[in-house]
Amino acid sequence: MRSQKASNENTASPTRPLSIRLLESDIEDLCERARRISGTPTGVARELIRSGLSDGDPFEQANRLLKIERNLAIAIQDIQSSKASQSELEATVDRIEQMFEQLLLALSGQLQPEAK
Repeated sequence: MRSQKASNENTASPTRPLSIRLLESDIEDLCERARRISGTPTGVARELIRSGLSDGDPFEQANRLLKIERNLAIAIQDIQSSKASQSELEATVDRIEQMFEQLLLALSGQLQPEAK
């Protein structure tokens, strides 16, 4: 049963928007908290609500933290992969630029034949 629940948690569940009214001071507090963690007020509110819904259950909170950690690990892998691809692309562009310069020199007659 537990493995089936874990597999269900990994699939994206449909979400629905929810609108709530807060005091201006609460919204300011929410925005300040979001700034401190470089998040969004909506994301902070979502996590606070979900934390409250779990009723402080340490097991549920640990599962949410593990899920967040997995998502961060995936994002880090994507970033590292992008950096590697970018480095390879830069090296390829450099090689093409060098070949183009050599071609221009050869076509203009400025390139001296290599002595063998």
